[in-house]
Amino acid sequence: MNKKTFIFVACIVGILVFQYKAAIPFAEKVASSSLFMVDSGDEGSRLPMPTEMTGYAFIQCNKEIRNEIDSDINIIFPSEPLQSWSLGNYRYIINAEIELSSDTEAGFFKKYACQVGYDDGADMEGVMDSDNWTLYGISGL
Repeated sequence: MNKKTFIFVACIVGILVFQYKAAIPFAEKVASSSLFMVDSGDEGSRLPMPTEMTGYAFIQCNKEIRNEIDSDINIIFPSEPLQSWSLGNYRYIINAEIELSSDTEAGFFKKYACQVGYDDGADMEGVMDSDNWTLYGISGL
């Protein structure tokens, strides 16, 4: 082997050893630390589970949909969502189905997903005020 090839292989081996012995353990230590943790008191759930706050989030999503759809279209909202998830930190995803109809067309059902967040955290005093909620997105409309 000539000298340049040997130096190149030695550098590659040195980079790999550094990555496995120093860089990856450091990244794992930082990721498992509390550096990225937000302790808001609102735990997320991997399973769709209705809670009092997802009920309020559902109401806010319905208000946003009412504002986005033309006033000449009739909307029938269900009494509860199909599924609702708490993402933690007072953010929620709501999946529901609404019935849309107008005077000229027959009614049809439309599923939507909505992501909202409650801005006041654990303060439940303004939970029904739309100004205390942030809409992150609606899809399906």
